[in-house]
Amino acid sequence: MLRKLIFPKNVPYRETRHLAQPAALTTIVLCGFLMLYGVQALFSSNLHIWPLLPLGVAGVVYAVALRRAIVKTPAELQKWRWPTALINAVCVAAGLIFIPEYFHAIPQIMMVLIGAIIVILWDRAATYLFILLTIGFHFLLSPWLAINFWPFVFNDVTLFLLGFIIAETIHRLNVATQNRIQRLESLNEFARKIVYSLETDEVLALVGAAIQNAINADTYFLGITEDNETIKVDLIFDDGQYFPPSTAPIEGTLSGWVIRNRRSLFIPDIRNDVDFEGVKTILIGKNQTNLSWMGVPMRAGHINGVISVGSYTPNSFDRTDFDLLENLAQHAAMALDNAYHHAEVEAQSHTDSLTSAYNHNYIVQILNREAEQSKLDRGGPLSLIMLDVDHFKQYNDNYGHIMGDRVLILLTEAIRTHINATDAIGRWGGEEFAVVLPNTSGMQALVVAKRIQETMNNLAIQGRDGKDLPVPTVSQGIAVFPTEIDDVNRLIDLADQRLYLAKERGRNQVEPGEEYWKQLESPITSN
Repeated sequence: MLRKLIFPKNVPYRETRHLAQPAALTTIVLCGFLMLYGVQALFSSNLHIWPLLPLGVAGVVYAVALRRAIVKTPAELQKWRWPTALINAVCVAAGLIFIPEYFHAIPQIMMVLIGAIIVILWDRAATYLFILLTIGFHFLLSPWLAINFWPFVFNDVTLFLLGFIIAETIHRLNVATQNRIQRLESLNEFARKIVYSLETDEVLALVGAAIQNAINADTYFLGITEDNETIKVDLIFDDGQYFPPSTAPIEGTLSGWVIRNRRSLFIPDIRNDVDFEGVKTILIGKNQTNLSWMGVPMRAGHINGVISVGSYTPNSFDRTDFDLLENLAQHAAMALDNAYHHAEVEAQSHTDSLTSAYNHNYIVQILNREAEQSKLDRGGPLSLIMLDVDHFKQYNDNYGHIMGDRVLILLTEAIRTHINATDAIGRWGGEEFAVVLPNTSGMQALVVAKRIQETMNNLAIQGRDGKDLPVPTVSQGIAVFPTEIDDVNRLIDLADQRLYLAKERGRNQVEPGEEYWKQLESPITSN
């Protein structure tokens, strides 16, 4: 439910005075005209209209008192809106009854003005009560009713319709204005929060909340282009339910049209208004087609995407919704670009600039985190491989540091091809690397190490003269947490010791070997 735009207990002093003043002053002026006519009647001996003078005085006094009460204590007057409507109806009806017919325009205008004041300050119900009571009193108590029945009825019906139209128009303007204010408040709140958001997931959550608060939509999604062919849809909401990220083609879709043309698109009724060659409907989320659709491009720095909202009902959106969505898209694009740069800087602070593996500090953090997780998993194995390039200094001396750097890059790529996305590789220092393998036993880690060894043995790189150069071998040491040891620092030391043992045994070795892991991991049997 929308709150009233102008609700007395929420309206400050100046705003209340500003709203009530025009109609109240106009009412006072009209009563002043009645007073002038009454004074003129006294001096011109036109005594049949002299009651205009006391009626005008009473009207001025009442209007001034009511205006001061509304201005000073609008909240207190809220509970008196029904008696006030009744009193106003009696006063206006009395004017219509006792004032000569050729002066009826004055109380009629006053009725419209008072109705406007009531609907602005309170609600339609009090306004309609006031208008109905005014017309009812006039109809039932007028002395001219028997003489001019049908003209009288036509005049009152016309007056009622005029008051009704004005009151309803003001009410709808109030609702529309309040709706716009609430949407702007949602946008401002969204803009305030999103300024401090540096995580993509948080930005997406804020965008979703802002759309739900500001736009009455059945569906919405936010997508970013991955390449020239597809859109990665990270936020999908359909009929009260969130869906996992998905992909959609760029070509042949409304969202793709928005992205390609860098223009917003507003389609009130898809059944009648879509006439784009090659554009077809792509269903994301539930298997139901939107009938009303809006799409707005998002462009900022590295971000090129679209936000779209839809409804299963045609003509569900208006220009206000469209303007709001464009503002949301602009803020969202900037926030996502900031999150992208933050993630980029964060990644750079965690990675080695040459190999793109994690740096020493961060791989230690990962190792500690995975060790804690291993404890929570009731002893789930965590394997660590310490790996070192054999005779690397000699290789650099023979072929140059550029070729040495190339070897480190190839080694990192070789390791990545043999580990899972949940695993991690870090450059421990110089030519030494650490490979963290969560939920991996010693035997499984040995398989990974052997594959890395085999890959390096089969590699070759070209020198500056185009000739193939040999690639140095690697030595590796494995240790398992908590199967062998339950302390991270001692785990590192153990893997390091085994690495140097592999070097002492001739290099290009993996320690311990298969027999050790079979014996360690074999189930204990009893006689």
